[in-house]
Amino acid sequence: MQFPQKIPGFRWLLAMWAVYTAVWISREGALWQVVVMGTVTTILMLAHGWQRWLGGKTMRQGLGVLVTAVSGLVLGAGSGLLTLVFMTVKTGLHTHGPEFSRVEIYWVLTHLPLWTAVGLLLGLGLGLIWAGSGRRN
Repeated sequence: MQFPQKIPGFRWLLAMWAVYTAVWISREGALWQVVVMGTVTTILMLAHGWQRWLGGKTMRQGLGVLVTAVSGLVLGAGSGLLTLVFMTVKTGLHTHGPEFSRVEIYWVLTHLPLWTAVGLLLGLGLGLIWAGSGRRN
């Protein structure tokens, strides 16, 4: 498996994230908005790591599948954890009281294991598809 030198659309996604962050920080908190913020930030961090440390490298298929599975795991767990971090930051910036209810915080906490498992399975599945598509019989 060969990892791409550059992640297609990375700079475009980074620019869109910067605009979204500027708009997100000034508006009242909504759960879906902070989940998007946490997820896209995690995707950008993973894409940057892939470009920096794996860009252009070739590795055995088994190791490549492991990398994609771990990346999926990090995506799932990181999305939930960064969502909680951004919920805290948003509440700290707005001085009018809690931005998110206990129910919303509890919802994110209880879905964190699910997001982690789904991310792992997604990364594993995509890695297996990628590894299988490289074989020609």
